[in-house]
Amino acid sequence: MNNRILIIDDEKDFCELIKQMLMRENYLVDCAFTLKEASDKLSQHPDIVLLDNNLPDGLGIDYLRMHPTDFMDCAIIMISADTSDWLRMNAVQEGVVEFIEKPFSAMRIKETLKRVAN
Repeated sequence: MNNRILIIDDEKDFCELIKQMLMRENYLVDCAFTLKEASDKLSQHPDIVLLDNNLPDGLGIDYLRMHPTDFMDCAIIMISADTSDWLRMNAVQEGVVEFIEKPFSAMRIKETLKRVAN
């Protein structure tokens, strides 16, 4: 399995933990800590994006809405502590395939990625 994953989340320790876990599962993983940094890394066309909503330079859902072509040909999984119905509904409307609430277990993220990657 060589699925390339981009994690967009401003919590650096969280990103590193998830990155190490996924690399042990043979995923190729990169991290972006801001939407500006994500914009550059999305040009590398990851297969899967783990997108947090609350980032230092904006909301993930707003970026997704304003830049849909940045996410062409990739599956988007939103990961957020914000579990509002508004966010969930808008995420689905913008093409998010899964919504994972923070905090989540390692098993939850692995199962979701296996489902989305196939």
